[in-house]
Amino acid sequence: SYNLHVIKQSRILSNFTGSFSDVTTLAHELGHGYHGSCLMDQTFLNSHYPMPIAETASIFCETIVKNAALQEAEPEEAFAILENELSDAGQVVVDIYSRFLFESEVFKRRKEASLSVNELKEIMLNAQKEAYGDGLEPDFLHPYMWVCKPHYYFPERHFYNFPYAFGMLFAKGLYAEYLKRGADFVPEYDKLLSVTGKMNVADITKTMGIDVRSPEFWRNSLKLVEQDIETFIHMK
Repeated sequence: SYNLHVIKQSRILSNFTGSFSDVTTLAHELGHGYHGSCLMDQTFLNSHYPMPIAETASIFCETIVKNAALQEAEPEEAFAILENELSDAGQVVVDIYSRFLFESEVFKRRKEASLSVNELKEIMLNAQKEAYGDGLEPDFLHPYMWVCKPHYYFPERHFYNFPYAFGMLFAKGLYAEYLKRGADFVPEYDKLLSVTGKMNVADITKTMGIDVRSPEFWRNSLKLVEQDIETFIHMK
């Protein structure tokens, strides 16, 4: 999707075969378009938002569609939807955290000297162990993950994955607020999206009375994932 601020429209190009994955992808892209529509009255310079905010409306829209589908789905369909949702959440929350730990340690050690391949492997394994805990079998640790991800090799892409983790949890945190506030949430949400190009994240969320620096906001985000896990575990 691409928001064309100059003509106050958006364009979406998407394959569509009717699969649920295609439906959620379309919802995701429409979320980007919705974000763009909320920015149309802003100046051109204030219509561009940073990466951590970029996935807010798209993931929020995905969440609405997935939850609506779960209410109507047959048991086997609901099982598949939740399995895919939890796999994505695990990737974004846990694996991306391991990459954050890896990069942080690399930058710390790199101040003193260049790092060998064995050191990079050691750092990656330690990061995965810390992030996954006992949730990943030792045989499935990946010491060469730093080779597989090209963004590590672009100077302007440091901590490239962080915005995705932030974006997912931020969108889910907003969805948790939507569940509490109901219809009153919508105009506040539109206003929040409209200022994403001209404020920092903390000030953006203040427009809704949300303190993004509060751990409670992020715990509410993770609570939605936890609820999905509990539902998944008890499915037959």
